[in-house]
Amino acid sequence: MKKLSKKLLATFLGFQVLIVAPIIAEAVASPESENIAEFQSELVIDSLHTQEPPGAPPGETMVATYYSKRFHGRKTASGERYDHYALTCAHKTLPFQTQLLVTNPKTGQSVTVKVNDRGPFTRGRDLDLSYAAAKELGMLAAGVIPVEVQILPEEAEDPILVRR
Repeated sequence: MKKLSKKLLATFLGFQVLIVAPIIAEAVASPESENIAEFQSELVIDSLHTQEPPGAPPGETMVATYYSKRFHGRKTASGERYDHYALTCAHKTLPFQTQLLVTNPKTGQSVTVKVNDRGPFTRGRDLDLSYAAAKELGMLAAGVIPVEVQILPEEAEDPILVRR
């Protein structure tokens, strides 16, 4: 019975490849895909000229959460130790040391944080804030909230609390 099941599975997968492969090849070779590739290369070239970090245009809405206190003292992806009293955050793609102005749109509270880690790795979340940053934004009870994020220029000072 096992051999029959394996043969049936192999036959089914073979038919899938025969049916799906031409559809995928047609989609990749379509004129639309050339336009998309051209647009993406223009974005890369543009970002090289403007020297702006990729990933978060000014004023982008992101879903933020915060680190548990149990990570306090552990190394982050940048090599720094996580300090849950520091104003830091994790983002999947932004360069380390990038300064972000994070605003809670419901309360208007803002905080400036520095990217020093990678994450979050939970689907649907874009930013992991330190405990201190989450506390300043008033999000400890909610745990996960939408926030407005702006990338600050490199000349910005060390992370400081910004109140509005």
